[in-house]
Amino acid sequence: MSRVMSRRAIASALGTLMVATAVSQIQAPAAQAKSQPSSPGQWRMQFSGLTRANVPFALYNEREGDYLHHKARPYGTDLKFRPFAKNEWKFVRCYGGNFSPVRYDQSLALYNKSTNRYMIYRGWPWGNSLGWSKVLKQSDCQWKVRGGKAGATAGLSPVRNAMLFNTKKKDYLVNAWRKGVDLRWYKSTHCADHMTLKKLEKAMGYYPLSS
Repeated sequence: MSRVMSRRAIASALGTLMVATAVSQIQAPAAQAKSQPSSPGQWRMQFSGLTRANVPFALYNEREGDYLHHKARPYGTDLKFRPFAKNEWKFVRCYGGNFSPVRYDQSLALYNKSTNRYMIYRGWPWGNSLGWSKVLKQSDCQWKVRGGKAGATAGLSPVRNAMLFNTKKKDYLVNAWRKGVDLRWYKSTHCADHMTLKKLEKAMGYYPLSS
């Protein structure tokens, strides 16, 4: 019975998030349509092999319709959306088990092969506060793939409708307009559905919850 209720809770939460997103975009003026964020589950990961740690993948954003690449900038985060795929990202485990399957809600570091650094949340008071770390530290394992039951394997590539959660920020990275690269944190967008997201996180067994 609890399993049935859990599935119903998950389906209900996902459905509400999708409806809320659709309504917000329909109601938004055309000039503001690009600034409207989608639900957090807007990433697609195209692995060059099995869906495992240390296997390179291309990171595609469904809402932007392009791939996220490293790109040096004179200011802001060194990232850019481009129309072609490049397997420049990979997840790294901080606690051993390299090349083990990527699982939902496990703590991982996000490494970029083009810059040979780890993408991290810096906590700066401006912009999206994303930065880079040259040396892997335990605190750099601050990313989680969400979208399926906690502990379940992410499945075969491509992994669709994935959510990128940052444990330091306690929020989801999403595509939304910003000067520089169009990346924001989901809860900072005006159409974020906080209550439904919390229900989804609890139903999926995620920890920590967004705050």
